[in-house]
Amino acid sequence: MAGVKLSKKEFFQCLFKAMEKNLKRNMDKFEAFFKFTCHNKKIIKHALGSVIFMVVIIGMALPNSLAAANNTYQAANVLAADEALEASISNFSVYGMRINESTEETESVVISDIGNNGYPFAKKAEEGVTLSIKLSPLTETVTYQWQYSDDQSQWSNIDGATDQVFANTAPTNGRWYRCIVNGEESKAVQVVGKFKCNSESEADSLGRVWTNPLMPWYISNGTIAYGISSDGTTFDVVGLYNKSGKSYMIQTSYAKGWTMVTSSSDAPAVDYTAAQLDDLICSFDYSAAYNLYIDADLAQGQTAFSIGCDTMLGNDATSRAHSDFAALEVNKKENNTMANITMIGAGSSGQAAGSHPAFVITPITCDELEFWIGHYNERKYFNFNEGTGNITVDGEYLENICTEALGIDSGMTLSWFNVPDGEAIRFMFSVGDAAGIGVNTDSANLNYIAELIEGLRQNTDYLISVDGEETVYSVRSNALGHITFTGVDTNGSSFDFAGKTIHITKNGSEDTGIAVSINSRSVSVQDIPDSDEVVNIGDTSVDISIPLGSLQMFAQEYRICDGNGKEIEGFGWTRLSGDGSLSFSGLQPGTTYIIKARVFASETTPASIGRIAYKFITN
Repeated sequence: MAGVKLSKKEFFQCLFKAMEKNLKRNMDKFEAFFKFTCHNKKIIKHALGSVIFMVVIIGMALPNSLAAANNTYQAANVLAADEALEASISNFSVYGMRINESTEETESVVISDIGNNGYPFAKKAEEGVTLSIKLSPLTETVTYQWQYSDDQSQWSNIDGATDQVFANTAPTNGRWYRCIVNGEESKAVQVVGKFKCNSESEADSLGRVWTNPLMPWYISNGTIAYGISSDGTTFDVVGLYNKSGKSYMIQTSYAKGWTMVTSSSDAPAVDYTAAQLDDLICSFDYSAAYNLYIDADLAQGQTAFSIGCDTMLGNDATSRAHSDFAALEVNKKENNTMANITMIGAGSSGQAAGSHPAFVITPITCDELEFWIGHYNERKYFNFNEGTGNITVDGEYLENICTEALGIDSGMTLSWFNVPDGEAIRFMFSVGDAAGIGVNTDSANLNYIAELIEGLRQNTDYLISVDGEETVYSVRSNALGHITFTGVDTNGSSFDFAGKTIHITKNGSEDTGIAVSINSRSVSVQDIPDSDEVVNIGDTSVDISIPLGSLQMFAQEYRICDGNGKEIEGFGWTRLSGDGSLSFSGLQPGTTYIIKARVFASETTPASIGRIAYKFITN
């Protein structure tokens, strides 16, 4: 028959008709397959996951296809097309089908033999580092070749490293490793360490300061890193944090790391032991370098799992007193269930800025989940701590739960109950600066002394609108994440944000941004009395002596300027000494000068505008 056009709707009707026929034919095959695998729940789970994934993909495509019925396809024959589809689908099999768990930079589906987002993961090891590859479901014949690189450009095969597990008893510090699986490259991980672990800061091969490494070796993507104890019962997570031009890898736990426990009880209170796991599988996120995913694969018979530690956030250099006394807060979703737990290097999120260090733990497995936050030495596994907040767990509204631990040496636990046999618990760590890992802070930090808005992302373009004004300013933060109160934006428009409420949004972002109210400048400036008792003018200097009772003048600072009021280089703003005296020297004889005065800045108000307070001519 001559060419016949099929609409998308007709095409999918044929497709599903053929699939229906083929499904009936293959029921016996599927039944045999499930009988074969029924003794291993994990195989069933992965197989069903692949089938469900295919159904979802088709389901997503169908509505758009049916809606576009006017778009047609060319076919030789409707019946021939039906038969061809049926024949083709009859040869389709779930055997050997592999779906990559990562979508990297796009949302396209990639067929892959490598699971775990494409990353190798560390296994417990008595010496050095042991890496392994997780295979995608139903991968059959496999070949492995481990490789190393010092620059992620030139890769070399490792002799004899041709198994799924690679035990590297003497890793090279800072070197990158990957595995070629059936000709496919895994993503690379970096091995960092050879740390002494003696409860003090140590520098790595890249010059970054690790605030307190707890493991001799860590696995990293270059931004976040994890280490696992030799017995596999504790882990540590650290993240990259920059402050004052220095790079740190900040810790999240105190001396012992994150301890893991499991239990064979569905509702353990005291009955738990050191973690019994088949594996602790960690993976990075290609599109979000600060994220680390952790899958705790419980051993047979273990039905409850918990992690906990005496929390720590960097050290004094990164977090000051808030390293050990950092705020722990539970963030909730709109339905009152837990979204995550945040630790931030400030008294609370309301006092925090985007530049402060922070970590976030986000549970991905959310069923039958409890948390405990409070004083570190009182923490408990498989319990809530009493407090003044509330939370909804598995549809039950619970009151009198501690949801904030502020101003104390804090600790925490996360616990899961009734874990199905053979299942894994999944959660995510994010570690770095608050802005970089997506922590919501109530406002930017205002430095009135330096007239800076601090705590923003470094070298980033922001759009700033002012309440009551139409102009939107385009301002770029500096290398420390600061924006000045006054200046000129990238479009040449002058601004002064003092005394205004502004709204700061990262350029190109759809987030609502943050609102900042900056206090006004003082407008009152008192002139210097024109009196020989107050002012003594010389050839190259001027001496001022303010009466001690002049409170306003003692709250001012002064600067020498030329006769036109222009500030002279080398002369800064100077305050009166305790006895009210002030001197400017190095002046030119017979020259007109102006002294400007302004009310100096405090912790809560910016300095006033400098105004002429005295004019004189040197002798």
